[in-house]
Amino acid sequence: MNFGFMKAESAPPNGREVAVIGAGPSGLATAGYLACLGYQVQVYDKLPKPGGLMVFGIPSHRIPADRIQRGVRDLERRLGVIFRTNTKICCSAPMHEEEGDHFACDILSLNDLVDNYDAVMICSGSWKSRKLGIQGETLKGVYSGLEFLFPIRAIQYASTNVSVPDVRGKRVAVVGAGHSAVDVVDSAISLGADKVSLLYRRTAKEAPCGSYEIDRMREMGCQWLERCTPVAIHGTDKVEGIEFRNAVSGEQETLPVDVVVGAIGEFPTPPFQKELGLENVRRGEVRWLNMTALDNVFVAGDVLSGPSKIGKAVYSGLRAARSLSNWLDLKAQHRESEYNFDEDKMTR
Repeated sequence: MNFGFMKAESAPPNGREVAVIGAGPSGLATAGYLACLGYQVQVYDKLPKPGGLMVFGIPSHRIPADRIQRGVRDLERRLGVIFRTNTKICCSAPMHEEEGDHFACDILSLNDLVDNYDAVMICSGSWKSRKLGIQGETLKGVYSGLEFLFPIRAIQYASTNVSVPDVRGKRVAVVGAGHSAVDVVDSAISLGADKVSLLYRRTAKEAPCGSYEIDRMREMGCQWLERCTPVAIHGTDKVEGIEFRNAVSGEQETLPVDVVVGAIGEFPTPPFQKELGLENVRRGEVRWLNMTALDNVFVAGDVLSGPSKIGKAVYSGLRAARSLSNWLDLKAQHRESEYNFDEDKMTR
């Protein structure tokens, strides 16, 4: 993956330094764009390797990790991007509430970066899973999508702190029908689950993953249960079954299972969301594209829009990086008032 595609050769330094928080697709795109313009870019990430969910969440058969790492090496060697891994930037959520927080060896505040760089780009992604919000969700054997998928890829980097979910010979119920749910089904089957069932509250035609993935899961032996809404997880000390409302029969049924995975999406927990005025950024109620309430602090990717496809996150990072560079150029000449936000919105 070529994140520094704008130039074949390294650009001469322009004397400016930018910090990027997050080494996922939007952060890597931002780093590549700015480095091609001559910026000294340092990327901070809590995980031990750059790549974000492309490396630690999405199975390698979808995105081979070596392709991502080749792109990262190109940023380092050709464009001089510096990666500071295992470093968490303090955010509005307590430590260890998000997947991957336990990898962080160093903790910095957002103010540390604001004080030491010409600008900061926040691309910290979406690392906190949505809960099902039903009875029994705290039982042993219940996972969120990220809780289930993350250790499978992360164990090669920290075998003492990470353990792969034990599903061999067990019955697994997966809730959801997006690509994360499909990845959980794939992983559960490859880990030796005895039976995998997927419950979705709507029909196959409405499933975000698409008909191809549904057909493929069925061919792998996954049981597809549509128009089924979970209402409770049953068990004493561990999961014994999941109760759901069947919209077809109009009755509530219980499926005997040993493991439940709620793969219904994630949401971002960016550093100081209220202070940065991110809701205003999302609505476009800002004086400069993608800039937060703090001058010189920008935001891009899933942390702004919520979980999205990789291409959209990359595009967001590129657009925000261009906005950041334009801001610093005009600010250096005291010409910020010349910026036309409406024109930028129309041409982006």
